[in-house]
Amino acid sequence: MASSWTRKFLYRFAWDTRCRNVDVARLLYPFTKPGTTVLDAGCGEYGVAAFVRSTNVVGVDILPADTQNEGFQFIHGSILSLPFREREFDVAVSVDVLEHLPAHLREEAIRQLVRTAKRAVICAFPCGRVAREMDENYADELDSRGEARPEWLVEHLASQYPDAADIAAMIVLEVERTGRKANVTTTYSENVAVARSLRRASSISKLLYIPANLAAGILLPLLPRAEESNAYRAIICAELENV
Repeated sequence: MASSWTRKFLYRFAWDTRCRNVDVARLLYPFTKPGTTVLDAGCGEYGVAAFVRSTNVVGVDILPADTQNEGFQFIHGSILSLPFREREFDVAVSVDVLEHLPAHLREEAIRQLVRTAKRAVICAFPCGRVAREMDENYADELDSRGEARPEWLVEHLASQYPDAADIAAMIVLEVERTGRKANVTTTYSENVAVARSLRRASSISKLLYIPANLAAGILLPLLPRAEESNAYRAIICAELENV
């Protein structure tokens, strides 16, 4: 098994986790300073904490983890019932969680994020037709080679993919219900041309995918940026204001 240092290095620099978190971390930057509290709902092993300067990140995930990192506290739990007080965190973040939930549960996930956030909510997720088609193509490639579909892909394809405008509207509505206003912006991440190439490599050979994944992650700042028409993921950032 790889050492914790190796796992964290790969998490920070390999494409599949770097492209998922680095743009979220960039949006987090204006809100973070020493003492800023960040909730990462659906964090996995390291979450966005590996990419931000805040030393007060609390991660929540339904899968248990034994991660021990300075400034990062892991709590076993669900985004649908976050065990925190109202406005306990400066910023509430969720990266690639909504698409794993059935559509009828996403509103509750948004409600929980808004409830626990004081200054901002940032929510990233595979978005709409482009993401759906890319995942379907990857599933077809795996099927044609007799490879099993990974669990994350099965969960993605089980429900309708989130729509950026719909999620933004949910956030605004929930914020208004708490007596506040939301200044919402939508950006995008993960250029699908790069992602498709890496998935093709993955379906052919893991030995090919591993170095390609790391190389793409390291070169990420030099690769074409994602826009609405060619992005796998949307990122909704809602800055919260008291009315």
